[in-house]
Amino acid sequence: MVKTWHALETLAENGKIAQLGVAEFGTERLARFIQQTTVRPSVDQINVKDCCVVPKSLILYAKQEKIRLLTHNDCTNILPPGTTRDLLGSGKDGAGVLASTPGAVDLQGEIEPQWVVKYTAVVKDRGVIESKGYFALAEVGSCIKTDDRS
Repeated sequence: MVKTWHALETLAENGKIAQLGVAEFGTERLARFIQQTTVRPSVDQINVKDCCVVPKSLILYAKQEKIRLLTHNDCTNILPPGTTRDLLGSGKDGAGVLASTPGAVDLQGEIEPQWVVKYTAVVKDRGVIESKGYFALAEVGSCIKTDDRS
C-alpha cells in the first residue's frame, strides 16, 4: 500500500490531487504509516458499522497530527471471494481476461485481491461529488499461464 501511496503523493505534489486519506486506520497503524509518507493523509475514515465509539487514543492522535476523522458506511468486504473472478472472467458482465477452461491461453489460477483504493472527486469550492469509484490490485494465484511458443 505504501508504494501506491507514493504514486498518489506524486499526483498530489503536482496539484492533480487536493487531499489524500485513509480508511480503517487505528492509532498505531496510522502512526506507522505516517512515518513512511511525504504527503500525510488529511482524513482517516472509520466505518460506523465497526465502531460505535472512536477510541480516545485515535481522536487525540488525529487531532495532534491534524487528521480529520470521518465516518462512512461502505461495505467492509468490497471484493469477496469470487467477485474478482466474475469481474475479470468470460461471463456475461466479465472483462474476458481470465481463462474459462484449463486449456485456454488466458490467465489461469485463482484471483487473490490485495487491496482496494476508493476515490471521490469533489467539485472545488462547491462540495458536490463529481465522481467516485475504486481501484484494486489482485494477483493471480500460483499458476499463471505462460505462452512458451516462440
